[in-house]
Amino acid sequence: MELGFIGLGRMGGSMAARMLKSKGMRVVVWNRSPEPVKEAVAKGAIGSASLRELVGLLKQKRKIVWMMLPSGDVTEKAFRELLTLLKKGDIIIEGANSNFNDSIRRHKEAAKKGIEMLDVGVSGGVVAAKRGYALMAGGTKQTYGHCKPLFDAIGYPEGYGLVGGPGAGHYVKMVHNAIEYGMMQSIAEGFDLLKKGSYPHVDAKQVAHLWNHGTIVQSFLMEMVENALSKDGNLTALQPFVADSGEGKWAAVEAMDKSIPFVANTYALHARYLSRDKDSFAFKLLAAMRNEFGGHEVKKR
Repeated sequence: MELGFIGLGRMGGSMAARMLKSKGMRVVVWNRSPEPVKEAVAKGAIGSASLRELVGLLKQKRKIVWMMLPSGDVTEKAFRELLTLLKKGDIIIEGANSNFNDSIRRHKEAAKKGIEMLDVGVSGGVVAAKRGYALMAGGTKQTYGHCKPLFDAIGYPEGYGLVGGPGAGHYVKMVHNAIEYGMMQSIAEGFDLLKKGSYPHVDAKQVAHLWNHGTIVQSFLMEMVENALSKDGNLTALQPFVADSGEGKWAAVEAMDKSIPFVANTYALHARYLSRDKDSFAFKLLAAMRNEFGGHEVKKR
């Protein structure tokens, strides 16, 4: 399998590293800044200095290029350049967290040139470089089938698949992230009660460890809580500022447009807005969880 991979940031860099560990995988990489390219080359990738050079270095007749860039203008610019470089039958995989409406439009624009496309939501955080990635793909069965060996190589067992037509991959990932907001908010508020309730001297780290062994709330997110509290039991170094990357907002808007109740997850989105003006352990823990599973930036005192 051969792949052109664009975007070696926090998520993309670890994805490329996992791809390079797969036998028979040839990976040509490009990034907007050169240092991550050098790091990937040291792990076995073939570096390129431009998108044109990346496409030129791909040897297979049917080229596959995976974009793992920030959503919005950065992805749009790379997409438009790829449309001028690729040929009929080639495939663009649009990763990261694009708005599903943008993905639907890009599928249509690519199809006009005979270029095929998949939009793929990726989950699993930075630790997925070892575990494997959850991959939610949108597109045609034929295009997905051609790319499946790639997903087999980097995916978490039974954690990837074609979920629908154009745009469905990023739509499913959008809803996933909104649910993630709600789950994180619930966990954070529970630990806030532990800290401030009738038994404030309970060891929160011990509780997180206990809950990660056989309880109903055992989960990946609870593992991240335990990791964060193991480093700093009171999260004293963090500000209670919780960022959001957009998907929760898109999901809340979609729910309102379709008149679908989305109460818990919408509240969790608004709670993140509230965090920017309020000091609480719950919001510190939310920030810490995001940092643990995704390496997302936190604000420190």
